[in-house]
Amino acid sequence: MTKENQFMPDYAIPPGETLAEELAAKSISQTELAVLIGTSKETINEIIKGKTPITAEMALKLEQVFQLPAHFWVNLEQQYQETLLHLNQAKNDTKPFCNEIISSARYLVNTSGNKTDVVLSLVVWNKLLTLLEELDDQKVFQ
Repeated sequence: MTKENQFMPDYAIPPGETLAEELAAKSISQTELAVLIGTSKETINEIIKGKTPITAEMALKLEQVFQLPAHFWVNLEQQYQETLLHLNQAKNDTKPFCNEIISSARYLVNTSGNKTDVVLSLVVWNKLLTLLEELDDQKVFQ
C-alpha cells in the first residue's frame, strides 16, 4: 500500500555501503571482519558491492561485531531489495510507452538535410503529458 506523498527514491543503496561505513568507523578491514565472523573476504566484498545479500545468518554475525541488531541489517537488505523491485517495475512500466514515443516520432529535416525537431502525434503528446503529471517530476529515465 503506497501512501500519497511517500518518498520513493530513484536509486537503491545496498546495505553493503553501511557495512563499509561501519568497517571504516571501527578501523576494521574486510579481511579482519571475514576472520571475525568466519567467512571469506570475497563474501564481505560482494556484500559491500551489493552483489550478495545479507542473510539472517550473516546479520547475526554482524550484530556480534558491530553491536547493531540483526534486524537492522535484515531491514537494510529488505529495503534495498524492495527499492530495486520498484525501480525495475517503474522501468518496465515505462518501456512500452517509450517504444510508442520512439516509433511515432517524426523528424523535421532542415534544408541542409539535418534533423532538427521531433514531432509527436497529438495522442502520444497527450499521453506523455499525462505520464509526467502522474510522475510529478519523478525521474523517468536513468
